[in-house]
Formats: sequence, C-alpha cells, structure tokens
Amino acid sequence: MLIQPAPRIRPYELMVVLDPDLSPEQLDQTIERIKGVITSNGGQIQEVIPWGRRRFCYPIRKKMEGHYVLMRAEMPAPATASLERTLRITEEVLRHLLVRLDED
Repeated sequence: MLIQPAPRIRPYELMVVLDPDLSPEQLDQTIERIKGVITSNGGQIQEVIPWGRRRFCYPIRKKMEGHYVLMRAEMPAPATASLERTLRITEEVLRHLLVRLDED
C-alpha cells in the first residue's frame, strides 16, 4: 500500500473586494464564510485586515466602490481550488486575488 505524503502547507495572501451595499452584519458573515472555507480545507487564518470602503477607478458590476479585506493564511495547495471556486460563485464578492507568498 502506497502512503501519500501530506500536502505541504504554504502561506497565501487573499485580497477580497466585497459589495458596498452589504450591511456590517452581512459583511461579517461573508468574511466568516470565507474563513470557514479556508479552515475546513486544512488551512489556518493568520490575520484579517479590513481596509474599509474604497472607490474604484472604473465600475465593477455597476458599483463604483467596495469593501476591501486582506487575509493572510496558510493552507495546502489543493485547498486553493476550493477557495477560488467558492469566491467565484459568492455574489457578495466583486473581485478577489489569491497569491502564494514566498516562504522566507
């Protein structure tokens, strides 16, 4: 029987732009849902930094501003596919960018 090695845990940074029409409760629920996807796939949240509401240079889905949230987490590489899929289908997420950080 061949034993598969555990997936390597890597550091990631996630920037999420959320709908500006969300109430503070909805904003918190959406952030918690994203954090839940990371932790349920074997990841750990390092920090969550809300940048607040910022104006766009051009409209995104007919909106001119959005709530920016920066998250730093460590997770296995296969977990990123599940996270990306969830972010794409979540209506409150206008844009997102997931970047793997160097392991210095």
